[in-house]
Amino acid sequence: MDSIKHLISLATAFFLFLQANGQEPPRKAIMGAYGKFSEKGLVIDSIAPATTLDKLGLRKGDTLSSIDKLVISDAAGYNKYVSGIRAGQVVNVKYKTGAKSIERSGAAIVRPFEKASDREIVYDWVTLDKCQLRTIVRKPLGSNKMPAVLLIPGYNCGSVEGYGQGYNGKLIDTWVRAGFAVVTIEKTGLGDSYGCIDCVDADLSTDIRVFDAGYKYMEQLPYADKNNLFIWGHSMGGVIAPIIAQRHKPLAVIAFATVYRPWSEFLLEMHRVQAPLDGKTFAETEDFVRLMQKVYYEFFRLKKSPAELHKNPEYTAIVASELEYKPGAQHMWGRHWRFWQQLDSVDLARSWADVDAKVLSVFGGADYIACSRVEHELIVRTVNSTHPGNATYLEIPDVDHLITQNPDWVSAHKNISDVAYRDAHFHQDFADKVTAWMKAQMTR
Repeated sequence: MDSIKHLISLATAFFLFLQANGQEPPRKAIMGAYGKFSEKGLVIDSIAPATTLDKLGLRKGDTLSSIDKLVISDAAGYNKYVSGIRAGQVVNVKYKTGAKSIERSGAAIVRPFEKASDREIVYDWVTLDKCQLRTIVRKPLGSNKMPAVLLIPGYNCGSVEGYGQGYNGKLIDTWVRAGFAVVTIEKTGLGDSYGCIDCVDADLSTDIRVFDAGYKYMEQLPYADKNNLFIWGHSMGGVIAPIIAQRHKPLAVIAFATVYRPWSEFLLEMHRVQAPLDGKTFAETEDFVRLMQKVYYEFFRLKKSPAELHKNPEYTAIVASELEYKPGAQHMWGRHWRFWQQLDSVDLARSWADVDAKVLSVFGGADYIACSRVEHELIVRTVNSTHPGNATYLEIPDVDHLITQNPDWVSAHKNISDVAYRDAHFHQDFADKVTAWMKAQMTR
């Protein structure tokens, strides 16, 4: 790992040299493999054509065991490493096709730029300390003043360049067709960004600084109507959204599928909903939740690390399975474990009370992840207690966490990993209702 860190530091120095001399670094490569991680590696479910791993011969059903010196065992480690690979860099892979082991090398394939005939797609940069963050704005054609929305997604470390496929892309399409410019900014270390800490190692305060920089960038766009700026906060983005809104003066904030109560308090309710969907009896669920309550108390309140909790024999198995602890690792649920402790410390009651903007709080009845309507009702009550009439509650009974149409929790749980189902059942009525509310708030 020390050799990998050394190579990364050298690459960062090289990129900074290129920038100082008016040149951009090589664009990031695209790996193109999708699947599930196991102790044997990445078991490939699909390969995108004309991508790096496609050119190296990998196919559906193969198991990618290593790339360069990285032995693949989990998503966090894999994503962290491949996010630093640039176009043209030689990569070495080992994989299995059935019982046959194969080794191949080749140049990484450049990620193509997004193109569309019905809109303008603007690639740019935002500087945060020594970090260069990639921004992408999708906007209607033309230079007239237009409303703009900053999209703040959930907690995971996925590049904004992946939005073309999936619910974010369809939501963006809806907004652009309605006349909005949509501003997206990479979290630290993702996409083309360079000189940055890796997303999986970043804490919550870093994410907040990133989206604060993204809002400032939106404000200065020559085509952005300063009187009609919006913030969209989805899932964990709904925690960051009011913090950004406090610092600036957006016209409106939309929060969907998010939380209001302390994270450790909400998690227990989420477990009670999800565990039976995963096959536990309600009695088994109660035992599980009561044990997690003890673990969470020590993790969130006493600020113990997963490594410390793992030493307790009562917690060892559940810390490994539920907190995803591995000896020597610092990641938990796809982020550094301190990210979650910081999240639990955020006082969202005070955050929302200080938001002086129109607010739409949207709850999805089929969302078994952000499963409590109480969160969204409390957002509305809190905003209206300090700014009467500013907040509106909207409940859509058949939308799930990923803006997919499902009748209930059972259906959403069944279909959440089915990409084809999600693509075919995007909840367009949800997107249209949110967009209609946004247009109704606009100043003329």
